Amino acid sequence: VAIHEAMEQQTISITKAGIQATLNARTAILAAANPIKGRYDTSRTLRQNVDISAPIMSRFDLFFVVIDHCDELMDSAIAKHIVNL
Repeated sequence: VAIHEAMEQQTISITKAGIQATLNARTAILAAANPIKGRYDTSRTLRQNVDISAPIMSRFDLFFVVIDHCDELMDSAIAKHIVNL
């Protein structure tokens, strides 16, 4: 997968019309993932919740888990506020 090379060696190799080139890839990658069953299970690890392979996960420096605690009244108030804007 091309993202492996970009994250590990900071290069991208391409071949077009018989010409082969290796380009520098200096970038930051921000990724997001949803839990497998729709809700984050705190009894499981991050990797088990999002099912991302270990080689890909090892390339990231930071992980932030954002958990939405169900609160019907607060969710309704937020939705009404957004609709009324």
